[in-house]
Amino acid sequence: MEKILVSACLCGQKTRFDGKDNPFPFIEKLKRHYDVVPFCPEVEGGLPLLREPCEIVNNSVLSESGKDYTKEYIEGAKKAVSLCHFFGIKIAILKDRSPSCGSRTIHDGSFKNNMIEGLGLTARALIADGVKVYADTDALDFLVPEEKKKKAKTLGKRPFKKKEEGEKKPFKKAKSPAKTGYKKKEDNWKEGKPARKSFGGKKAFSKKPFGKPRRSSNKPFNQKTPK
Repeated sequence: MEKILVSACLCGQKTRFDGKDNPFPFIEKLKRHYDVVPFCPEVEGGLPLLREPCEIVNNSVLSESGKDYTKEYIEGAKKAVSLCHFFGIKIAILKDRSPSCGSRTIHDGSFKNNMIEGLGLTARALIADGVKVYADTDALDFLVPEEKKKKAKTLGKRPFKKKEEGEKKPFKKAKSPAKTGYKKKEDNWKEGKPARKSFGGKKAFSKKPFGKPRRSSNKPFNQKTPK
């Protein structure tokens, strides 16, 4: 099974500077297809589990109190590269915004929770070594075959509402004659108005009211009756 490097805090390990973790539910899907290797470059670089928050300031990693921890962060980045060489790892998913693992954004160095585009030290080292680095904020479904298949099946299909048992289609009420703007044919006949259709530009029938209908007869047409 292919191995994949993942920030330890995303795997539920309490390796954050404040002793907490960053649980990432997508890891459970990854574990079905990859051998997940948790790694925290900050702890592996020699920093304690509880430590001051650090940010990158002018290519150095400083704590909020001003102490320089660049050496520890560089050591953690080197160990991450060595681990990928040892296991043949080609993909890494890292915690964004971190001064070590940030692969899309990092803090701007003001310690005011402001974000800028940038890379943490470990992310830089892995990318330079040819490892494909992704952030936990990326859309990662393409890494999981089963999610890829589900997406392909639903592609091009219209969403539909499931019909409940006994549910009937809503009855569409026909528009009344008053709203449609025309009267029934019978009303037109009574008023002596022309039919809606015409033949050769002529009206279908005269405006004069109809006379009495002729009596039916079996005699030939135009034949005179003998006296």
